[in-house]
Amino acid sequence: MSSRTMADRGTTSPEPMHPERIGNRYGHFAAGGKEFCITDPRTPRPWSNIIANPRMGLAVSQTGSGFTWIDNAQLAVITRWEQDFAGDSSGKFLFVRDTQSGAMWSLSPAPTWPAYDDYACRHGIGFSVFRTEAHGIRAEWTLFCHARSTAELWRVSLTNLTDQPRSLEVCAYLEWCCGVAPSPRREFHKLFIETEFDAERRAVVACNHMWEVPSEERGHWNTAFPFVSGLAATAPIQSAEGDQGAFLGRLGSVRSPLALVEQSWAGRFGRHEDPIAAMRSAVLIPPGKTQDLGYVLAVGRTRTALNDVLGRLTSVEAIDSALDEVKSDWERRLASSRIETPDTALDYLANDWLRYQAISGRIWGRCGYYQQSGAYGFRDQLQDSQIWLGIDPAKCAGQIKLHAGHQFADGSVYHWWHPLSEQGLTTRMTDDLLWLAFVTANYIKETGDVGILDETAAFVDDDRPVRLWDHVMRAFDRVSRRMSPRGLPHIGTGDWNDGLSNVGREEQGESVWLGHFLAGLLADWAELAARTGAQAKAQDFLCRREALVKAINAFGWDGAWYIRATLDDGTRLGAAENEFGRIFLNAQTWAVLHDVAPPERAHQCMQSVRDHLVTEVGPLLLTPAFATPDPRVGYITRYAPGLRENGGVYTHAACWAVAAAAKVGDAELVDRLLESLNPVRRNPERYWAEPYVTPGNIDGPESPYFGRGGWTWYTGSAAWLQRVITDWVLGVRAEWDGLRIAPCLPPHWPFASVKRMYRGAEYEVTIRREAGHPTDAGPRVTLNGESLPDNLVPPPSRSPDVQRVDVIIG
Repeated sequence: MSSRTMADRGTTSPEPMHPERIGNRYGHFAAGGKEFCITDPRTPRPWSNIIANPRMGLAVSQTGSGFTWIDNAQLAVITRWEQDFAGDSSGKFLFVRDTQSGAMWSLSPAPTWPAYDDYACRHGIGFSVFRTEAHGIRAEWTLFCHARSTAELWRVSLTNLTDQPRSLEVCAYLEWCCGVAPSPRREFHKLFIETEFDAERRAVVACNHMWEVPSEERGHWNTAFPFVSGLAATAPIQSAEGDQGAFLGRLGSVRSPLALVEQSWAGRFGRHEDPIAAMRSAVLIPPGKTQDLGYVLAVGRTRTALNDVLGRLTSVEAIDSALDEVKSDWERRLASSRIETPDTALDYLANDWLRYQAISGRIWGRCGYYQQSGAYGFRDQLQDSQIWLGIDPAKCAGQIKLHAGHQFADGSVYHWWHPLSEQGLTTRMTDDLLWLAFVTANYIKETGDVGILDETAAFVDDDRPVRLWDHVMRAFDRVSRRMSPRGLPHIGTGDWNDGLSNVGREEQGESVWLGHFLAGLLADWAELAARTGAQAKAQDFLCRREALVKAINAFGWDGAWYIRATLDDGTRLGAAENEFGRIFLNAQTWAVLHDVAPPERAHQCMQSVRDHLVTEVGPLLLTPAFATPDPRVGYITRYAPGLRENGGVYTHAACWAVAAAAKVGDAELVDRLLESLNPVRRNPERYWAEPYVTPGNIDGPESPYFGRGGWTWYTGSAAWLQRVITDWVLGVRAEWDGLRIAPCLPPHWPFASVKRMYRGAEYEVTIRREAGHPTDAGPRVTLNGESLPDNLVPPPSRSPDVQRVDVIIG
C-alpha cells in the first residue's frame, strides 16, 4: 500500500464537459470515443463491459456486478454470479467502512447502493473504472485482465478530501464457483470446494474437487476442476474469512454484511464451509492524501503456477505496469484500420467498439451479460475471425485451422464445441460446414496467401491430417449429397437460422437462402480452383453454380421476392400465401450479395425489403411474426411475437441488408439502415441496452416493447457491422486482384476516409463528392497521383509503403 498527494501520478480529474458530447441521459462517450462514461447507475438494463485476454475474462456492469472465468465462460467460471437484470447486485465487490463514524459503503453501486456525492463508471477498451465520492472519500477502482497472464487485476485509489485524518477498513469480497455456471445446484456444488488462507501471500486460495464436466475415463462427477484460484491483496490483511454465513451473518445479506462491523472474524476455511473470499485491510489516510492498493484474482493449473502469478503481480507497481501494457496493446491492435466520416458516433463504433466487442467478447471471451456461452460455434467464431483480416490476418488463419480440426471425415462438423472438454454437438444444420469455405476464401482475397490451402488438420474422427483444401472439398461434397430433386439444397434441422429447427428434419425440406449462399461459394472456389491449377474442379463448380442459380430462380421466386424455404411436406415458407413468416430478409439480401438475382429481380426484392421489412429500428428478419407455436417449422415460432428471430430485428442479418443496399446502389436505404442500427441514436428508455456495442436483437412491432435491444456483446453483428461499414458503405474491399473501390455513402456525406492494411502495405483512401461528377457514374480513382483505368486498386508494389488512393464520386 502506498501513499501520495492528490497531485501525484494516478489521480485523475473529471473530464471537462463538451458542448457536442455524444451520448444520452445516462452517459456519454469520452477519451475520443474509447470510453463510455456512465454517470447514472440506474440504467434501464445492465450496461456491461466484457474484458478478456485470449484465456481469461471478466464481465462487469455499471453496478459493479459480474463474474470471472478462464478458458470457458460456462465450464470454468471462477466466481459465482446471478443473472438478475432487475436487481443486478451479484458479483465481486469492495466495501469501505469508516472506523470512526461507522459509515459503510461499496466502491461500486452494488451491493450497498450508497447515495454517492459523485459517481461515474467508465467502460473502456480493456478496462472499467468506478470513480465515486462518498463520506469525504474519493475512490477510483479499476478492473482489467492482464494482457498475457491468467489474472484479473484491481487498482484502487482512496483519497481523503477532508481536513481530518481518516481511518478506514477496505474489504474485498467474492463467492467462489470454480466450475460450471450457471449452476442451479449451489448447495450441492459447494460440498466439493476447498479454501485456504495463505497468510504469507495475503491470499485466499480455492480449488474444487469435483468438476461437473463428465470424463470418459472416470465417469460423471469424478474429475477435479483443473485449476487453482486465488485472490490476493497488496495491503496487509487484518482479517480473512472463507465462509459465507460467517461473513454475512445469520439471515444477513451482501448489502450489509455483519462481519464488516465486527472486530474479530471467525476465519473459517477448509472443505466444510460455504466458500467465499473476504479480506479486510486497515487504511489510514492523512488529509488531502491518497492511498493506493490492489488485488489480484489469479488462476493456475497448479498451486505452484498460481503462486508464481500472484508473486509477480501482487504489488501496486506491477498492477500499474500491467494496466499500461493493456492500454498500449489495444491502442496498437486497433490502430491499423481507422475510418473518418461525418458521423462521429459511427466512427467511434467502427474504429474501436465493434472490433473490441468482436475480439474481447466474441472470440476471446465467447461471453456476454446475456449469455455465458464459452463454446466455439463453428459458423460463429469463423465469421467473427474476419475482424482480424485488417489487424492481424494470421489470427484469422489460426481460427480457420482450429475449425478445420473440428470437422468430421464425412464433411460434417460440430455446431458448437467446448474448449477444455472438447465435447460438442454434431450438426444436422446445412450451413455450418460451408462457413469454412466462406472465411477461407475471404482470407485469401485479403492476403493473397493461397498457401493456406496446403496447411493440414486432422478430423475429429480421423487423426490423419489432410490439406485445408480437402477439408473444404469434403464440405462441398457433403452438401452436394443433400440436394432435392429440384436442385435446391436441403435445409435439415436449420440453416443459418437455428430456429427453423424442424423445417427439414426428414431431409425433404429445401433452403432457398442456403442456395444463395452456396452459389456464391461455388463461384469463389471455382476461381480458387482455376488459380491453383485445378481446372476440372473449376469447371465443375461453375456448372453446379449455373444449375443452382437456375433452380433458385425457377422455384424460389415468388413474384416480388424470394421464398425462404420449403418444409418436408412441400409447404412454402416465406411466400405470399403464408399468414405468418410471409417474407424473410436473408432470402432477399443474399440473392443480391451472391449475384443469384438478375438485375431486375435484385431491385425488386430489395424494394420488397423496403416495403415490408424496414422499420425505424432496423430491418426485421421476417414478417409477420409467428403468433402461435408451429412444430412443423421449429422453435423460432415459440418465441413471443416480435422477439429475436420471430419478427424482431436480428442485427447479424440486418448488417447484410446494409451490404445488399450498397451493392444495388441504394444510398438512401444505406443511410436509413445505418441510422436505425446505430445504438448511440436510440432513446435509452425505449432501447434499454448499451449504446456503445451492438445487440443481438431489437424487438419488432408485434412486441409491446418495440425498439427494445437485447443480447448485447455476444453477437456476430459486431464483426459484421464493422466489415460492412468499411467494405460496402465506404466501399473499400479486398478482391482476388486488388482493392475494389465502390463507395455507397449516405447522400448527405460529403466525404469519408479509410486507413487500412492490405497485403503488407498501408492504404490511405480519401473519398470526396465533387459537383459535376455524374451520380450514376462509377468513382474516379487515382493511386499515388496516377489515374487508374477502373476502380480496382492493384496489390502493393515495393514502394511506397503508404499507398494513397483518392476517390471522386458524384
